[in-house]
Amino acid sequence: MGEHQVGAPTELDKLDAGFRGAGKQWLCIGKAIFWPIILLAQAIWIYFFGCIFAYGKRLGRGVLCGLCVCCNCTYKDKKFPPTHAAIGAWENKSPEQIDREIKWRRIGDIVAAGGKTGAKLFAGKIEPADICQGGLGDCWLMSALACLANQEGAVQQVFLTKEYTNYGRYRIRLWDAPNEKWVTLTIDDWIPCNANTGLPVFAKPNGDEAWVLLLEKAMAKFKGSYAKLDGGSTMWALEALTGDYVFEFRLDPKLNKWQRREMFHRANNTGGFDVLLRLTDDALDGDEMFSTMLFYNRKRSFIAASTGSGSDKDNVNGIVQGHAYAVCNVKLVDRFQLVQLRNPWGTFEWDGAWSDKSPLWEQHPKVKRALDFTPGDDGTFWMEWKDFYSYYKCLDFCIRTTGFDDIAIDLHEERPLCGPTIGCVLGCTRYWLCCLGIRALFFSRKARHFEKPQDGGGCAAC
Repeated sequence: MGEHQVGAPTELDKLDAGFRGAGKQWLCIGKAIFWPIILLAQAIWIYFFGCIFAYGKRLGRGVLCGLCVCCNCTYKDKKFPPTHAAIGAWENKSPEQIDREIKWRRIGDIVAAGGKTGAKLFAGKIEPADICQGGLGDCWLMSALACLANQEGAVQQVFLTKEYTNYGRYRIRLWDAPNEKWVTLTIDDWIPCNANTGLPVFAKPNGDEAWVLLLEKAMAKFKGSYAKLDGGSTMWALEALTGDYVFEFRLDPKLNKWQRREMFHRANNTGGFDVLLRLTDDALDGDEMFSTMLFYNRKRSFIAASTGSGSDKDNVNGIVQGHAYAVCNVKLVDRFQLVQLRNPWGTFEWDGAWSDKSPLWEQHPKVKRALDFTPGDDGTFWMEWKDFYSYYKCLDFCIRTTGFDDIAIDLHEERPLCGPTIGCVLGCTRYWLCCLGIRALFFSRKARHFEKPQDGGGCAAC
């Protein structure tokens, strides 16, 4: 995504906007006339052909990849090999130390050692609880992944390889913003593990799911090494994973206002690109900021929060300092302004008002019912906005593109024979009866052009 030019629109800009407006009108007319045909065609493409393609790929992998696995000839990425070169400059260790302390293991072997019968790319519902950060300071990335996991179809869009393969070759799509194009990364499933325990050093698997480990490895290859994931921007991660428009609001303690900044990329002297922020004129007070979060949460955009400066070895009332969190939900119930967050560690939760052990849940049963509250030691918790405001100093937003890409067939990897068929039947049922197709057709959004919303600050998609 290139640098956004700020200034008065030219005549060419106005003409281009006019053409876009006319194009949108004709598109709406076309949808209104041909909607049954469009819905049927999309259902056939997503579910019927998705099922056929899945069986074809499973058959092909069973024959070709089976021979490779039997011959111990599985895929290894020569451009990002399972050696100290992929780890990079980590914790001031020498390459020799890294090779001694790290043993590379395939995901299938890691899962088998944990007592599971077989690894899967996705097992059941994709959710933030699938994510557990390891011994790398990439909470910014884990928070971005938790944001994606909170919205149906978002994680599946990143994967071009749709299910686990014994051959160990996966294709993942990421957005190269400086060059304004999608890039496809091919990675293997060799994961750095502790030489003594055999457990992954960085992101941890949740049961038999592989998607978190593979996305962390893809992002490491994208940046150059695992070590380069140690510290980063959730906003940049969301942009790379989605290709959508991102911005942040940062609290200015002197003004007591949330000021909006846009991200852009500028070429540097080393042949790479620097990620920079540009201050805008938008500045919101506390109530306006909550209304903005509520607005974007309803629009199914991604929101992440960070606590600003400090060490992640310290926590105040369960809130880790210098740490990034995913915002899972924002609700206004009765008079209470509530925000739900998730710590990518999968632990360390807020212990104040509206925490899991707070008596407020029993004192306000209506709120408890409205939020479907169930306590659990999983790193997910609720807190009131006035408390949130005291701890979190930065909010990252990603205006998500929505539409038919959100809808994906669940291949039910645990059922090699009938899984795609089950996914086709259940998917079609939800597509028609739960109006997934109607929503994708008539309530889709392209996150490319923006204007200020009427019911909240910041920017909204046209």
